[in-house]
Amino acid sequence: MIGFKSTLLNATLAITAAIPLAATGFFTSAGSAQAAALNGSFNYGGAGFPATTVTVSNTSLQFTPTPGLASLALQTGSFTAFDAAHIFNVTNPLTSSSLFLDLGVFATSGTLGDGANTFSLTSLDTPTFTTQNAGTDINLNYVGFFDDGSGNKTNGTGYITFSTQDTNAENDYASGKTFKATFTGLAVTSVPEPAALLGLGAVGAVMAMSRRRKSFVQ
Repeated sequence: MIGFKSTLLNATLAITAAIPLAATGFFTSAGSAQAAALNGSFNYGGAGFPATTVTVSNTSLQFTPTPGLASLALQTGSFTAFDAAHIFNVTNPLTSSSLFLDLGVFATSGTLGDGANTFSLTSLDTPTFTTQNAGTDINLNYVGFFDDGSGNKTNGTGYITFSTQDTNAENDYASGKTFKATFTGLAVTSVPEPAALLGLGAVGAVMAMSRRRKSFVQ
């Protein structure tokens, strides 16, 4: 009996000591896998001389010029490496993933349109309309993914807001008419929170301990 208790105690202590190490290994592995992938957030808006504008309808977003040029602001994480993006036309509804933003550095124009560090759309929400004093703001939420060009993809989400002088934009949109607008937007990566990763590591450790204890009892 004493031998059994001693064995059980030693096993429990060993598992308890292994929990931080297991958690550390979990975080190291997850961090390494995520290190090369794009992560963070940024705001964007029409840029250039003249500025990029968009023609909006319920079937497409057509940027002028094509592709359009967007400037980035308030970048965090990986996106601090970029200050501009090409922004591409979108057909609604989406039939497949659609390239939307190609991030780069404005002073190094070759990075814009090189196919690396992109964001593609996979779904578009129904737009919402907010009437202003002299026009309408149209907000369109979207979901998609970032791709760093080396096979590392990160889920992402965001919105784009179109500002137009059309005070009847909601009805015009519903009837299929087109109207010109300026635009601003936000894009952000969707990655597991550290607390969630810690919880997953703790659950795994508890399950391992439970299995070990059952084997000793048997």
